[in-house]
Amino acid sequence: MINELEIQTPKTDFYLKLASEADMPTALSAFYRQDTKTEVDGETGEETVINVGEPYLVSYTADYAIDVVGIIYRPTGNILTDAEGNEYPEVAPLNGWHINLRLNGDARRADVEALSTYFVDPEPTRPNRVWL
Repeated sequence: MINELEIQTPKTDFYLKLASEADMPTALSAFYRQDTKTEVDGETGEETVINVGEPYLVSYTADYAIDVVGIIYRPTGNILTDAEGNEYPEVAPLNGWHINLRLNGDARRADVEALSTYFVDPEPTRPNRVWL
């Protein structure tokens, strides 16, 4: 008989919540890239590597994909009416800046597990956005 734990596949989808968008470069630093260029001193031949531009999020590779959801809005339960008499649900933002991350294999698992302080707990049973 096969033990159920032996046949479980590793978790691939992770739901993260940061305090704000500004926290992304620090929290997701393992998923950011900084372009560089090498300059050579004409007299000494010494090479110097310098940063070019701003660091940027690499949102997908063969190993992972990142979906920046951002602010999530939920209905408050109140119904509002616009100037033309149309009713619509009032919504309010949830706290935080939301990100979905999907692993493809285990190559970046350690980088994702290092984000555990940002994991949404409990995980959403009906996420706002899902992977197709």
